[in-house]
Amino acid sequence: MCFVHLVILTFDLQTYTGSILVAVNPYQLLPIYTPEQIRLYTNKKIGEMPPHIFAIADNCYFNMQRSNKDQCCIISGESGAGKTESTKLILQFLASISGQHSWIEQQVLEANPILEAFGNAKTIRNDNSSRFGKYIDIHFNKKGAIEGAKIEQYLLEKSRVCRQAKDERNYHVFYCMLQGMTPAQKKELNLGQAADYTYLTMGNCTTCDGRDDLKEYSNILSAMKVLMFTETENWEITKLLASILHMGNMHYRARTFDNLDACAVMHSPDLVTAAKLLEVGSHLLSFYDVIP
Repeated sequence: MCFVHLVILTFDLQTYTGSILVAVNPYQLLPIYTPEQIRLYTNKKIGEMPPHIFAIADNCYFNMQRSNKDQCCIISGESGAGKTESTKLILQFLASISGQHSWIEQQVLEANPILEAFGNAKTIRNDNSSRFGKYIDIHFNKKGAIEGAKIEQYLLEKSRVCRQAKDERNYHVFYCMLQGMTPAQKKELNLGQAADYTYLTMGNCTTCDGRDDLKEYSNILSAMKVLMFTETENWEITKLLASILHMGNMHYRARTFDNLDACAVMHSPDLVTAAKLLEVGSHLLSFYDVIP
């Protein structure tokens, strides 16, 4: 999605200067983020051009170069406001104007499909809602080219893995994985369809209009190649995701342990499969005892 940019407020508080861009999501694509727009907003002063997110990114970049000091850009807003898209647009702008279209820049950009797959979900407000907060630290060399980036903080809404509200989905990666894996891979992991798993059906919503889970899975794998994930690492991640789905289908029975109320996992194929994928004994995964 693209945004209508309304106004920029600039302020100068003694040693701190900054700009605020207020944007509205029109929920439609607008042709205002093209390479031509990047060129128009490069090396321009705030107010010289109409308000635009590229103006904010350009201001940060050239203030960094002129003052030789770190810059910070805060993107805030409620669900559906467009924080994820704004982040991608700023990264796109910085990668374009930094002067060297290197492999590092491509890796920075390709991190987004992976972050979205593991951290975004369909909610009642937004089909691609970020359920996490992150702090991205981008490093530039003395020539102004991107030479690295890292995520300093990543706060994920973990509760979504095991519970979703009505008409909401779990994280995209689960649905993409079940749509995109080969039959042989699914057989090895003992996986079926999204409708077979409690963790994917609590919101009574396993599909999302306008999203192609099969295509998204291909994009995720391509991004992982750019970021140099090995085949072994990809498979271990897939095994972990599969084990989570199987654990969601396990059943529990009340019991007493040392005069305290407790529960135990009932023996089931999902318990055996989850333990196998996690490479632990099923007795360890069942907490105390497996009830036959």
